[in-house]
Amino acid sequence: GLRLLALRQAGGLGSFLGGRIRLFPHQLYAAERATAADPVRWLLADEVGLGKTVEACLILNRLLHTGRAERTLVVAPGTLVIQWLGELWRKYHQAFALLDDKRLADVARDHGADWNPFDVHRRAVVSLETLTARPRLTAQAVEAGVDLLVVDEAHHLKRLPGHPGNAEYRAVAPIAALGRNVLLLTATPLEDDAQGFFRLLQILRPEELPESESFADRLARRQPLPPCTSAARRADIGGLPPRVPVPIDVEDPGWQALSDLGAPAPADPRVRWLVDQARAWRQAGEKTLVFVARRPALDGLKAALELQALQRVGIFHEDLSPERRDIEVAQFRLAEGPAILISTEAGGEGRNFEFCRRLVLFDLPWNPVVVEQRIGRLDRIGRTRPTEIVYFRPSAGLGRAIAGLYESIGIFNEPLGGLERELRHVARAIARAAADAGEGEVDPAVFGPVLAEAREARTRVQEAAYHELHRAPYRPEMAAGILDRVPPDLDRLTADVVQWAAARFGFEIERQSGRDAWQIEFGPEALVDHLPGVPPGSRYLGTFDREEAVEDESRDFFANGHPLVEGILAELEDGPRGRVALLQVAGDEDAFGLLAIYKTGPQWQAVAVDREGNPRPDLAAVLTVPGSSFELVEAKKWTAQAGWAKTIRKMAEALPKGDEPQAVAAFRVRRRK
Repeated sequence: GLRLLALRQAGGLGSFLGGRIRLFPHQLYAAERATAADPVRWLLADEVGLGKTVEACLILNRLLHTGRAERTLVVAPGTLVIQWLGELWRKYHQAFALLDDKRLADVARDHGADWNPFDVHRRAVVSLETLTARPRLTAQAVEAGVDLLVVDEAHHLKRLPGHPGNAEYRAVAPIAALGRNVLLLTATPLEDDAQGFFRLLQILRPEELPESESFADRLARRQPLPPCTSAARRADIGGLPPRVPVPIDVEDPGWQALSDLGAPAPADPRVRWLVDQARAWRQAGEKTLVFVARRPALDGLKAALELQALQRVGIFHEDLSPERRDIEVAQFRLAEGPAILISTEAGGEGRNFEFCRRLVLFDLPWNPVVVEQRIGRLDRIGRTRPTEIVYFRPSAGLGRAIAGLYESIGIFNEPLGGLERELRHVARAIARAAADAGEGEVDPAVFGPVLAEAREARTRVQEAAYHELHRAPYRPEMAAGILDRVPPDLDRLTADVVQWAAARFGFEIERQSGRDAWQIEFGPEALVDHLPGVPPGSRYLGTFDREEAVEDESRDFFANGHPLVEGILAELEDGPRGRVALLQVAGDEDAFGLLAIYKTGPQWQAVAVDREGNPRPDLAAVLTVPGSSFELVEAKKWTAQAGWAKTIRKMAEALPKGDEPQAVAAFRVRRRK
C-alpha cells in the first residue's frame, strides 16, 4: 500500500492518471502547466478535436482532490450541460448538480426564495443561457464565492473596447473577477478573432493586459502572451488520421439539391443512396452520422430509412430535451444500437462522435464553417482510422458549384485551421451567387476571387507566428519524456493492493468477464465498520485496466480518485490494521530482527536491525522487495517464547530516534537448505 501511495505520485502526474481517459502527452502537459500557478487562471485554446474538455477536467480534478477548490461552477451552452455532467461523473467520479429552472425552483421551495443555490449545490453545472437570463444567479455566485469557474465555448463572451460586453460576458465576468481559479475553453484561434481572443485574456489577467494595451502592437513585436494559455495544434501531436472525401455524383437532372430541403421524398436520389447503403453498414457493424440542415428534412429522412431499410434510426435535434439527446447518443454508441444517427446543426458543437465510421453531409451548407463543425464531430483525437466524408455532387446548378468550391478550398481534405474568419466571405459570396442566378446555372468562376482570398489566408495562417506567442508551447519531442513519468506498473499494483486489502477487510470479491473486471462489495460480513468515502453496502463493478474502462463506460475504473481505491488506501495509511506483523522469509543466512517503516509525505523508508541492534539495510531490502515470498507463521510460537517482549524492546531501542514508525514487523530469515 505504501509503495502504491508513492508510485502513484508519478512525478507530479498522479492526480491526472485516475480519469477514464487515454493518456495524451499534450493534455497532461497543458494540465500540469496550468495547475503550477495558484490560482489557476488559464485559457485552453487547442484546435478543435484535441481534447480541451479533457484538459479542463484534469485540472478541475486536481484542484478538487488537493483542496485548492471546493465550490465549483461549470458554465456551458445549453446543448452541452448534460454532456458535462456525464463526463465529470463517468470519467472522474465527480458528482455535479445541474442548476436548471426546475432545480432552482426546488431550492426556492425547500429553503426559501432568498436562499443561495450555490450554498445548496457547491458543485454545479449551469447553462450559459440560464446564467444570462437570470442576472441574480451571477450575484449569488459572487456572494457564495466560487473557487473554480469553468466556461466552455468561451468565444460566446464578447466585448468591444470600452464596452461592458454582451449579456453573456456580463453574466460571467463578475464571477471571474473574484480572482480565484478560472478556466476558459475556446477553439477560436488568435488569427480568427484577435481582439476577441485578447478580451478573454483580459478576463484572466486584467493587471497584465490593461484596457490601454494595444494588442496589434504586441503582435507586431511578437511579445509572448502572459503564461496563461495553451494552444496545441494537430501538427504538434503528430497529426490525426486523414480525411477521406467520398463524393457521390448525382446525375438526376430533376433534383434541385439546395432549393428543396424540406421533408425528402423517397424519390430523392440521396435518400435512395442512403437506403441502399444502410443494410450493408448495419451488417458491417459500422456507425454513420448524417447531418441535415433542417428539422423537416430529418423527419422525412428518418421515416424513409426506417420504412425502406427496415432498421431503427437515431435522431439528434434542438427540440429534444438535453436528457433525450444524451439517451439517443448513448444508444447510438452501443454495438446493438442504431447504425445511423441523423442530426441537425444542434449536434455540430461540442459533441463527440469519433467512434463513427463515416459522416454523411446530406446537404452542403452555404457556410464552410458549418461544414467544418460537422466534420469536427468525427475528426478528433482518439480516432484511429481515416474520417470518411460523404457528400453529394449535383450534375449542375448552385449545388454543383458549391461542392466544387469546397473541394478547391480543401475542406474535405484538411481542417480549416484558423480560416474561419476569412471563410465568412465565402458564405456571403454563395448567397450573392444564389440571388443572382435564381433557378439558372451558376458559373464556378464567380467564386474565383473569394477562393483566391481563402487560399492566401490559409498560407498566411500556416506561416503565422501565433503559436510562438504562447509561452513554452507543447512540442512533439516532449511526448516521450511526459509519458515516461507514467509508471508502467501502476494499474497492476493498484489491482494487487485493492484486491488484497478488500479480501483482508472481508469484502465480497467476484471476478467478472473482461480483461481485468471485478465486482467488489462492502457487504454485511466486512471486518471494518467504516471506509472513508465508501458507505456500507456499496457495490462496484469495475476494472483496473485503462483501455477496458475507456471502451466500456458502464464499468467503474478502479484508479486514482475512485472512492473504493481512495477509501482502501486511506484505511491502510491511517487505520489501525496492518501496523504490526510477523514475517518469515527464506534467505542466505539465519537471522532475527525488527523491521520498521517510516513515512515522509508520499515517500517511505525501511529500516532493519538484527537481534544485537546492528543496522541491516541488506535485510530491509530483502524484506521489502516487490514480490517477496513470505512463509506462513504461527504467531503464538513466536510471541509465547520467554523474553519475547524484552527482545523486541531491545531491538526497538536501536531504531532511529524521534520519528514514529508507520509500521513494525518482527522478522526471521531462514537459511535455505
